[in-house]
Amino acid sequence: MPIHVDVFHPNRLVIAVVRGTFTADDVRAAVIQFLASDVLHYRKLIDIASPTTPMDKAGAQAMANLVLAQSDDRPRGPLAFVVSPGQAAENAEVFAKLTDGKRIVKVFQNLHEARKWLDEQSGPVGLR
Repeated sequence: MPIHVDVFHPNRLVIAVVRGTFTADDVRAAVIQFLASDVLHYRKLIDIASPTTPMDKAGAQAMANLVLAQSDDRPRGPLAFVVSPGQAAENAEVFAKLTDGKRIVKVFQNLHEARKWLDEQSGPVGLR
């Protein structure tokens, strides 16, 4: 699977790493896994710095729409994207803008800076 997801319950952290070629169905399956695992309130680090073919802008919008379509009001944890310059970075920015208000999203080009920022976050939106 091109999207590998690890959930660290004691740290309330989800790490998703995208490698190789992936499809919208792969992204949808990962989002569904997040929802089914009851980890919306966890901090999330999503590493999309090195997929073979980045998702296009329409795919990023579809992913944001899938997240926004969830009708519950459960708190959402902060989300850090790790990206490389180019389409992946643009997609992360699109997602951040479209989901603004649902959660805090920040885009990084460095894994260590992303992890440090996540560690500084006190909790999910709605629980502060």
